[in-house]
Amino acid sequence: MLESIRKRRNSIVILVAFAAIIIVFIFWGAGPSSNDNANKTAVAVVDGQEIPVREYAALYKKEVEYYKNTFKDQFTDEVARKLDLKKRALDILVNRALALSEAKSKGVKISPEEVQEAIRSIKAFSTNGAFDKELYFKLLSSNRISPAEFEKSVEQDLATAKVRELVVKDVKVTDEDIKAAYRKDNRKIDLDYISFDGEAFKGNIKVTDDEAKEYLKKTGSAFMAPVKMKVAYAYADYASLVSKVKVTEAEVKEYYDKNQKEFETPERVKARHILIRPDEKAADKEKARADARKKLEEILKKVKGGAKFAELAKANSEDPGSARQGGDLDWFQKGVMIKPFEDAAFSLKKGEVSSIIETEFGYHIIMVEDKKEPGARPLKEVAAPIKKALSIEKSRTIARDSILAIQAGLKDAKTIEDARKAASAQKDLKFVVTESFSENDRRVEILHNEMLRDVIFGLRANEVTAPVDTNEGVYIIKAVEKIDAHVPEYSEVSAKVKARLVAERAEDEARKKADEVLKKLKAGEDFAAVAKAEKLPVGSTGLFSKAQGMIPRIGAFSGDKEQIFDLTAAAPVYAEVLNHNKKYFVLKLKNSKEADEANFEPMKELLRARITAEKQEEAVGAWLKDLKAKAKIKVYEDML
Repeated sequence: MLESIRKRRNSIVILVAFAAIIIVFIFWGAGPSSNDNANKTAVAVVDGQEIPVREYAALYKKEVEYYKNTFKDQFTDEVARKLDLKKRALDILVNRALALSEAKSKGVKISPEEVQEAIRSIKAFSTNGAFDKELYFKLLSSNRISPAEFEKSVEQDLATAKVRELVVKDVKVTDEDIKAAYRKDNRKIDLDYISFDGEAFKGNIKVTDDEAKEYLKKTGSAFMAPVKMKVAYAYADYASLVSKVKVTEAEVKEYYDKNQKEFETPERVKARHILIRPDEKAADKEKARADARKKLEEILKKVKGGAKFAELAKANSEDPGSARQGGDLDWFQKGVMIKPFEDAAFSLKKGEVSSIIETEFGYHIIMVEDKKEPGARPLKEVAAPIKKALSIEKSRTIARDSILAIQAGLKDAKTIEDARKAASAQKDLKFVVTESFSENDRRVEILHNEMLRDVIFGLRANEVTAPVDTNEGVYIIKAVEKIDAHVPEYSEVSAKVKARLVAERAEDEARKKADEVLKKLKAGEDFAAVAKAEKLPVGSTGLFSKAQGMIPRIGAFSGDKEQIFDLTAAAPVYAEVLNHNKKYFVLKLKNSKEADEANFEPMKELLRARITAEKQEEAVGAWLKDLKAKAKIKVYEDML
């Protein structure tokens, strides 16, 4: 199971695209360093290029989250250890550093236009199929990433993509490769199996207290009690403060006068459009494009003949975001739409209809309903939002001042009552004392904010934070009590330790028994006779193929066990004991059915694409392995 998931995950992270995941968490750029790591800033240095601790920590966290979501409750310290996620995260970053270095040495250049086009194509920044500049800045800002940082990351992604193209350009896939893969994927096999379950061996296993105590010493991390905290905190809620603050007309006017640039309005157009997309599933792409253009030409004739644009858009447009509104795109300014569309829209006069415009989405015609020249919005039009912004600004100032006013009192507080008294001196603050909790205790409200959770579990006992700003308000937190993670006393977990040791030994007995039976079958003994003599349960999978991905009735992933599909009547016994879900299986070919050649042609191109991707991945892996062998790589193990 672990190996199959690891293999599938590997296919997307040999050269990870940072720009695609940077929205989720922060990365900090790498740069040259003295390489002595005196300030503990790096986890590794690759040919003089530092890999920062923060970048590694963020990626490691993302990897852990991925596997937690995959395994759910089955994700344990043991699973994490087997996956070796720390090394995995480091390998990804080393691969990226090597690829970027190789791109530089080969003179790979990325133009600003390429970066801009790549950013515009990221769906996270699109509204109704068009790039939304305001959304772009909002998403970056909410994740505390500057546009320059993000654009640099995109530039690096494009550089690694270009150098990767150089690596895989000579990868070839022949028709013979495709046919062989088809036959292997679609050959069906039926397996007999003998299963061995540790549950059947538990009754014969006894564990003494001395054995369990020794086991606890060796595997203490499996029974680790988590860090527990008890905190007292005060917070000022922005929403409740906004309604209390007063903003005068004079303050609004003063802000307007001092920030004129903020209220300048660029040239804008109000437009409608009709989009016709070529059929993406069509085998003949050129014909599909020609058909789409012809359809739009007919619609354009109707527009020129006096038909209502909005009605034609409702009936024909293939833009799901605007068709129902008669193609209405409302007002937009330059820098929002993709360039060919934008250029056409802003070249039209009020009431004009464009010729046919081709973009990456398909073919468009545009009608400009109105235009507005650059100017400045009058005070009366912006007074309300200015007043709201000033109210928020004042509420934030009041909130922070209130928190700062009690900081010293919280630090000096010896008891919870002392802390409560200090907080009560500021009328706008709310004060809360929690029960003892661990990091994943969702009953504790303050833990719902990930940033506050990280701050809390970074505190020492009795330590008080500086003011912590969040989107909802300002917090100050005092650690009333902290119990570090620890291995409990044996008396507290004796039952759990014994149960785990019994299960482990029982599973080991099941594995040994499976090994014994497999050895007999390899020596030529009869499958049914061995099962009967050993009083072991026998099952049959029924016919299945590699393409199905799973072994029926057993439930194991078959994609990383290709040798199963090579079994023949002459060599019917699978050479390994199959381990799945804490059970063991010995497998023998019962029957097989060769692939139906009649279905090959419809699958041919899909198979070609898959095999090409697999071979390209192998080529990139070999290339990176070679780069690593030549590179100077220093890893600071103490930082992992």
